[in-house]
Amino acid sequence: MKISTDSHEKTLTFGEQLGRCLKSGDIILLFGDLGAGKTTLTQGVCRGLGVNKDEHIRSPTFTLINLYQGRIPVNHIDLYRLDSISEIETLGLEENIFSNSVSIIEWAEKLIQTAEPDRSPGLGIDERIEIRICIEEKNRRTFDIKMISQGQRSLPHIF
Repeated sequence: MKISTDSHEKTLTFGEQLGRCLKSGDIILLFGDLGAGKTTLTQGVCRGLGVNKDEHIRSPTFTLINLYQGRIPVNHIDLYRLDSISEIETLGLEENIFSNSVSIIEWAEKLIQTAEPDRSPGLGIDERIEIRICIEEKNRRTFDIKMISQGQRSLPHIF
């Protein structure tokens, strides 16, 4: 499924709609260049999950993870500064990723690019929503959304 937005506010609205449909344990992998809108989308998802509007949702580039409370807790993870899957394991991020929270992972490319030979890509994240963000123009973004599931779950028909 592809969604296009042409403003910051419309990206927030799309994220909010998505957030309303998420369930405990959902994992969202965000792919996209610097400035593509990963954090903006995450802000909208947090809105949809009921995170307090006064909470300042920012990219956890230096902290690696920010935790937010909503109707479902949110783990907002940024892998930009990590170089290997081993670092993710050493830092204990797996415990956050595979939890009852919704986990949103920016720079998910790192999960694929740094996969070690004896490991499956993405720490074995078999159930996930992948969102690839493409910058079309200054404010226009295209979101290519794919549900990867071993079960019967599919993307909600909300858009």
